[in-house]
Amino acid sequence: MSNPTVEEFDQFLKDHHLSASGLRGGGAGRSGPPPTPRFADAHWKWADIRAALVSAAELVTVGPTGMTEMRTVHGTGGPHHAITMSAQILNPGERTRAHRNMKNETRLVREAPAGAIFVSDGEAFPMGRGDVITSPTWTFHESYTPDGNTDPAIWIDGFDRGYSSIGEEAEALGMNERYSEDEPFQRIERSDGYALKTLGHVRQLSDETPYPLPPINYPWAETWAALTALRESEVEGDPYDGLHVTLVSPVDGGPTLPTMSWHAQLVRSREKTQAHRHNSTTCYHVFEGAGATVIEGERLEWSEGDIFVIPPWRWHQHENSSSSDAVLFSIDDAPAMTKLGFYRKQEATA
Repeated sequence: MSNPTVEEFDQFLKDHHLSASGLRGGGAGRSGPPPTPRFADAHWKWADIRAALVSAAELVTVGPTGMTEMRTVHGTGGPHHAITMSAQILNPGERTRAHRNMKNETRLVREAPAGAIFVSDGEAFPMGRGDVITSPTWTFHESYTPDGNTDPAIWIDGFDRGYSSIGEEAEALGMNERYSEDEPFQRIERSDGYALKTLGHVRQLSDETPYPLPPINYPWAETWAALTALRESEVEGDPYDGLHVTLVSPVDGGPTLPTMSWHAQLVRSREKTQAHRHNSTTCYHVFEGAGATVIEGERLEWSEGDIFVIPPWRWHQHENSSSSDAVLFSIDDAPAMTKLGFYRKQEATA
């Protein structure tokens, strides 16, 4: 789509089972058909998502006096799960007004120009492809892409709306706090890597475990190094998820956040995992490669950039029939389910 009208954009969303937020009063917010139980309706192609993002960027102005919550595109049905995965875009020269809310916000950078940053609690986090950056609950955060670039910044969001939401009255109750229009941005007052340096393996003796948790950056270089080390050491890997790593909290060594975890897995060439199921929800983003996931007998063919969801307690397994490896990033709410005493899993027997 090039220079679409609101009506054209709205129809594109409906045709591709997508929704968008940001077009206030324009008729395109929360668009798309109602969700159906078919698993194929929980699979969204990257070409469609990116086209919708670019069009949204033409129709919605982002800035201190405009949108605060950004331009978001997600698949219909996604918000009905406890955790959600969506995509956002920021054009060169744009900066959002700093704000905070109750949900844990996490971001996987898909593409970003030089100089693009997230700012959380006064610390700048450069956007690098494959990096995962967290803004835990009640953390002030904003995004910025400098002028002089021709390409936008695009990232994948992972939210825990199902656990953090208190209903439509949240904003009225003061659970979404924004910087003023006169002073809309945070001051970057902390040195690079402050949170990790002071709350990681080395920290002040007098410090207690912080709550909320601090914002953390998980660089792609470290994630890929871990996956590569496992493969080079000829580790067999998990029979149900292949070579699989979790992004743990440096504060306590637990899950990424109390409600959800980020994971990365390498599905190697010609690999086919065994089937299993669990009552946590898992949202996937195909970071690299192509393959398929079979959910309750329905085969979903995915390729780079796609997003898909595996609902709770559905048998599933991954396949990679190509000559190249595939990398999947995912979020799940197993940490919350475990803390509540609800988590269960079942593995198929050979």
